[in-house]
Amino acid sequence: MSMLLLALALAAPAGHDSGERRPHDELTCSMTVHALDDVGQLRSAHRISAGVVPVVVFRGRVEPHDEDAPPLLFDVFNPRGQRYQVLLGMPRVLVKERQGVRYEKATRTLEAGLAVAGSGIALTSMFGQWRVEPRIEGESRSCGRPEYFTIRP
Repeated sequence: MSMLLLALALAAPAGHDSGERRPHDELTCSMTVHALDDVGQLRSAHRISAGVVPVVVFRGRVEPHDEDAPPLLFDVFNPRGQRYQVLLGMPRVLVKERQGVRYEKATRTLEAGLAVAGSGIALTSMFGQWRVEPRIEGESRSCGRPEYFTIRP
């Protein structure tokens, strides 16, 4: 009986050591897409005009939060389904004020922007439905669900 218990204990998988680096498979991410209008305010990016909207903003988060996690990338695909650009998510910085002193605070939200108005998108009439997928650097597959937005003339 004790030999059977010893064999079972040796065959059981080892527990997760907190000192080990977390595999990328355990990381998930979420993302939102916004349009930045000409006065710098965020609005819906469901349908945007290439002649009016200067930037489409992608905001994402990686869960669970880990300071040593690899960077978050945003894969942007044009209406033909071809990868148009890969953007690196940078920490979103908020400017706050406390007792009359302004300071910057980095958030856990990672952000990147895709230029639209005046860019190659508008100049070459790449209109239609675009797709963006969040991905952990070094991985080939997405870590979250894709988001869609439409660029029109």
